[in-house]
Amino acid sequence: MTLLLIFVRILYQPGTESERGELYTFSNGWYQLEVCIGDRLLYQYKDNRFEKNRQMKGKIWADISLPEKIGQEVLSISYETKKNARLYVYAPMIGEFCFIFRQHLLGSFFSILMILGMTGLGLVSVIVFLYTRHRQIVEKKFLNVALFLILCSLWCIFDSGIYQMYGSQNAAGTLISFYAFMTMPVPMLLFVQNTVSESVRWIPQVWIFLLYANAVLQGFLYFLFRIPFIDMLFITHLLLFTGVVSMILLLWKEYRKTQEKEVNLCLKAFGVLGISGVIALVLYWVLSIYWYESIFQFGILLYIAVLFWGLLCKVSNNIQFCLEQEIYRRMSLEDRMTDMKNRKSFEMYIEEIQEGAILLENVLLLFVKIAELKKINDISGRQMGDETVIRTARSIQSAERSVLEQQADDMLCSNK
Repeated sequence: MTLLLIFVRILYQPGTESERGELYTFSNGWYQLEVCIGDRLLYQYKDNRFEKNRQMKGKIWADISLPEKIGQEVLSISYETKKNARLYVYAPMIGEFCFIFRQHLLGSFFSILMILGMTGLGLVSVIVFLYTRHRQIVEKKFLNVALFLILCSLWCIFDSGIYQMYGSQNAAGTLISFYAFMTMPVPMLLFVQNTVSESVRWIPQVWIFLLYANAVLQGFLYFLFRIPFIDMLFITHLLLFTGVVSMILLLWKEYRKTQEKEVNLCLKAFGVLGISGVIALVLYWVLSIYWYESIFQFGILLYIAVLFWGLLCKVSNNIQFCLEQEIYRRMSLEDRMTDMKNRKSFEMYIEEIQEGAILLENVLLLFVKIAELKKINDISGRQMGDETVIRTARSIQSAERSVLEQQADDMLCSNK
C-alpha cells in the first residue's frame, strides 16, 4: 500500500468577509481520499450502501468547505493506492459553490449533451409513433427506440459524477443505473426481432430471456447474499458483447438472404454500436479509464441516429404509398370524362344500403322516448305502454326501409 501525503500551508484566513463561502474541490480519483486540517478530519471517502469500483470513483470530486478559523494549520491531502502503482491526481479547484458547480458541469458537458440528445430523440420517437398511428400506420419500432433511449438516459444520469456528488439518494440511483444498464438492450432486441424473418426470431428471444435472467439473478445475489453488483458486472458486459456480435451475424445472414435495405441499415447500426462497445470495454477493463462511458454513449447516439433515419424513410414511403392508394381508389369510383360516379360507385352504395338494412333489424331493441309514455303506463298499465313502444319502433323501421328503397331507386335511375 502506498500513501501519498500533500501538505499545503494556508497563508490566508478563509473566514474573512471577502473569502467566506469558498470551497475546495479535490479529485477523489481511484484512491481513498482523506483531507485534514491540522488534526481535524474534514473529509474521508467512504462507500455508501452501494459499493463502487475504481472507474466509478474516478468520476467523483470531493467538495470541502474549510473551517472559519484555521490559523497557521496545515491542510493535508492523502491518497492511498496499491504498492508501486502510479497515481494520477488533479490539482484542486478553489472558489465559491457556483463556480465549483459550474466547473463540474463543464467537466460533464459531453455526457450531458449525450443525455439531452437521447431524451430528445426518445420524445421525437413517441411523437412520430402517435402521428403514424393516427394515419393508420402502426410502427412499433418507434416505441422500441423510445424505450431504449429512456433506459439509456436513466443509466447515464444516475451513473454520472454529478449525481454521485450531489444526489440525495445516490445509492438508490446507482442501483437504478445498474438495472437500466442490464435491461436496456431488450427493446433493441425486440427491434431486431421485428426486422428479421419469422423463422429466426427465436434467436433475439433467447437473448431477451438471458438478459432478464441476468437481472433477476444479480438482484437475488445482491439482496440475499450482499454480493456487490460491481463484482458481477463482467457478466453483464459479456452478455452485451456476445449479444451484439450474435445480432450482427444474424443480420448479416438475413441481409445475404433477403437483400433488404432495412436489414442492411440495421446491420450498419449494430456495427457502429459494436465498435464503440469494444473500445469502451478496452478502456474500462484494460486501462481502467472512467470516461469509457462517453465513448459508448456516443456510439449509442450514432446507432440510434442510423436506425431512426431508416425508420423515418420507411414510414415516409408507407405514407406516400397510402396516399397514392387512396387517390387511385377515389379515381376508380368516378368517370374520368364526366367526373360523375360510375357503376362501381353505385355497387358500393348498394352494399352500404344492404348493410344498413341488416342493422335496422335490431331497431326494435332501441328505446324510444314517447311523450306521455308515463301517462299511458299509469292509465292503461305497463303492458299497454310496452306495446306502444313496439308499434312505434316498427313504424320507424318501416318508414326507414321505404326511405332507403326510394334512395336506391333514385340512384338506379340516375345511373341509367
